[in-house]
Amino acid sequence: MVQLAEPVLRKHQMRLNLENHKGWRSAEQAAWLRKLGSEWVGVHFDFGNNVSLCEDPMDTLKNLLPYAHACHIKDMAVQPYEDGFLLSEVPLGEGFLDIKGMVGILQRKDPNIPLDLEMITRDPLKIPIYTKKYWVTFDDSYSPLPGRDLAKVMEILQKKSAKSLPKISGLSQEAALKLEDDCINKSIGWAKTNLNLA
Repeated sequence: MVQLAEPVLRKHQMRLNLENHKGWRSAEQAAWLRKLGSEWVGVHFDFGNNVSLCEDPMDTLKNLLPYAHACHIKDMAVQPYEDGFLLSEVPLGEGFLDIKGMVGILQRKDPNIPLDLEMITRDPLKIPIYTKKYWVTFDDSYSPLPGRDLAKVMEILQKKSAKSLPKISGLSQEAALKLEDDCINKSIGWAKTNLNLA
């Protein structure tokens, strides 16, 4: 579909940025973008999505940086659970991501790169890395998962697990909305204090 769209994008000089959204590991996404070879197709970089694919966020950024033209800024936190780990978006500064470092890298590439906050307050996502069904999509030569990547995620779980993660189950609609607002406002406040944003 992207190949079909590319000539139209080129003709109208209109950029299409695709989010790294748990569909490919970053090396795979970078490979097909490189093969496509279009300045009009790039990445809307998401800071945390590829953690669910056992990627270190800095490795994801390194792989997709040449194609990043906008980004979702977010922070992530993890906790172990019986089948793997829980993954949640948390207010900026409360997770394990190097937000300042990642924003700095992106701004060095493009000082005017658009940064949009993505703060979804919900129950944690279950990433069942100890189950067979998780590994089905990695069982081919195109997308093997190196052991070192799994080891990095295990290190994060061991050394940087959060004491608690946001949850909305059991909350009233009003309480869930207040929690969402609080998380967004904390993130905006943290960004104003800690990031070089014009």
